[in-house]
Amino acid sequence: MGPLEGIRVLDLSMVVSGPFCTMMLGDLGADVIKIEPPDGDVSRMLSGRERGGVTVAILNWNRNKRAMMLDLKQPGAADVFLKMAEQADVVVQNVRPGVVDRLGVGYEAVVARNPKIVYCSIAGYGFSGPSVNKPAYDPIIQGMAGVMTSQRTQGRPRAVKNILGDKVTAMTAAISILAALNESQRSGKGQHLQIAMIDAVAYYLMPDTASRHTYLPHDAGIAPSMNTLEPFQTADGYITIAPLTDKHWTAILKAVGHPEWFEGDEPRPDRVRRSIKSLITLFPTQPSAYWLERIEAADVPCGPVNDYDSIWNDPQFVANETFFEYQHPRAGRVRAVRSPARFSRTEPELWRHPPDLGQHTDEILGEFGFGTDEISELRANRIVN
Repeated sequence: MGPLEGIRVLDLSMVVSGPFCTMMLGDLGADVIKIEPPDGDVSRMLSGRERGGVTVAILNWNRNKRAMMLDLKQPGAADVFLKMAEQADVVVQNVRPGVVDRLGVGYEAVVARNPKIVYCSIAGYGFSGPSVNKPAYDPIIQGMAGVMTSQRTQGRPRAVKNILGDKVTAMTAAISILAALNESQRSGKGQHLQIAMIDAVAYYLMPDTASRHTYLPHDAGIAPSMNTLEPFQTADGYITIAPLTDKHWTAILKAVGHPEWFEGDEPRPDRVRRSIKSLITLFPTQPSAYWLERIEAADVPCGPVNDYDSIWNDPQFVANETFFEYQHPRAGRVRAVRSPARFSRTEPELWRHPPDLGQHTDEILGEFGFGTDEISELRANRIVN
């Protein structure tokens, strides 16, 4: 088992930011119980990406969990959750601020029953302020937090084609939960973690992109730093290079046979721009492997730009065993990405398939002390299913 064996997590979250966080905890060995309403996590209903009734979103964000159905809108449902919370270590939720309190399962209700609980609340914009009740989706977070501006091309802001905000928030939440668990072992007290997606993204984004805005006062209208070069097209694909220093530029241009492109008395930015324009013209004359061999020999950072045909067989990913395959009982053969940390003794692994809606309801309730008659009554009252 993983290093979090013995930690019990009650997961009220949906879609990505919360479920990815709790999947990380599950990958590390925590007993994650995914608690869903009768309609289930929205991820179960995303169309166009499913097989055997199992969506990709459930597979990719919800492995290493058990699942139960609990309708918190029914009278008495909050009491069931609070009884479970008495025996849990962590609660994670990402509904709009105030909803869990109205349902009777917010932090104050839970901590009254379990003072050691680590309760993590995730919200799009925060827990006060003008945007607190607005719906939060990744493109909006990217726009507000400066991601789109930092990706601009030809003067226009661009979206990252990836749900970056949700995933950065998930990682921030997982780290914060582990820190709070560590502190609670010393103090005997839990605490409430409140994480805004826009804050998590800004924390991740700005140490480099805001380098021109760090010293105050800054001049208005200055664009964020964008130091990463775009990929260069070759005869058969694309490569990426990172010549950060003058030594790198001298070496790479010598390697491709044109040291003169970086020579001269002009300011360095002008010589860099001239070199880039020349490489844009030169690289399409030969395939990627030809250029990478020469640039690597010159000890300049470079690499291929993998697509989703080549990445699975890239020799470095193969050596790292980054990707793995397994047989899902309903979805068939699927591919997944391994937890990136390598532990010398307590290696994370796939130990539970992503669960069906309510798959473990009776099993979970029994473990939390509910008797057979109680479970039957909860079913009769449509509190669980």
